[in-house]
Amino acid sequence: MAPSVSLDHTTPAVVPESNETPAAFVPANDLFSLAGRTVMITGGGRGLGMCLTTAVLEAGGDVACLDLLSEPSEEEWNAVQKLAKQRGLQATYTQCDITNEENTKKVLEDIAAEALRRNKPLRGAITCAGIQQMVPALDYPIDGYRKMLDVK
Repeated sequence: MAPSVSLDHTTPAVVPESNETPAAFVPANDLFSLAGRTVMITGGGRGLGMCLTTAVLEAGGDVACLDLLSEPSEEEWNAVQKLAKQRGLQATYTQCDITNEENTKKVLEDIAAEALRRNKPLRGAITCAGIQQMVPALDYPIDGYRKMLDVK
């Protein structure tokens, strides 16, 4: 059997700083609350983007989803809309090619303006847009890698 590692110090039973930190006395739901905020999610038309849309709604935030798809996944979007309605929140969807800088800027300005109108300013961005190519990494063309980086 290998020798065990011996530490030359011990950890105190009570760490005084933890008692002085305001977060120590706040309920976990409040620590992760997105109430009063709008969060923009790229790649919000399906999959991971849609899962994170649900997470933002569960944390109390409005959501503005962007995706290259003309429409979000119907089944997933219906579930998102049901959750948003139950919580008195808003989830919107906009078709947007985020590699088009001019169009993306306009879409984000519109989202920010609507968020301010609702008194829930745009205060977050989750980037889930991605490009899936079923090509071995060694055979993947360099312009494909560049496009992936542009999307992210």
